[in-house]
Amino acid sequence: GYETSASMLVMSTFLLSSNPEAWALLRTGTDEEVSSIVEELLRMLTPVQIAFARFAREDHDLYGHQVRKGDPVLVSLVQANRDPGTMADPDTFDPHRSPNQHLAFGHGMHRCLGAELGKMELKASLRGLATRFPDLQLAGTPEDVPFRELSIVYGVDSLKVKLW
Repeated sequence: GYETSASMLVMSTFLLSSNPEAWALLRTGTDEEVSSIVEELLRMLTPVQIAFARFAREDHDLYGHQVRKGDPVLVSLVQANRDPGTMADPDTFDPHRSPNQHLAFGHGMHRCLGAELGKMELKASLRGLATRFPDLQLAGTPEDVPFRELSIVYGVDSLKVKLW
């Protein structure tokens, strides 16, 4: 859980650096508003982007594609979290999105055991960061930020910021 939590904190700081309304809301908002921001960050950023492989138990037609018994089946969590069939404007960060039923932690019996702890850590750390550094800014342009190219956990290798 360390790598995913650390990755979410850095990527969230990156995304929020271009959203002053949400950054301010982390400091002044209610617990519900902060929770809404965290849920939207998880939906948008999804640090583990592909669910563990499952294997088909039987032959199945999946939207015109034949899946045979024993075939591996992978689910892109990030694509599921941005499905335009389930929400309006899925590629836009909306700190007030409701409902927000994302799959960042998986679903059902395969849902991450540490999901609630991860959310609590993200809420506390982002609120603390926004309170301590209300004027935090990127030190450079968004294009300068080096996102990981090959990793099981999506993230940023380093994030340079200005702290006032």
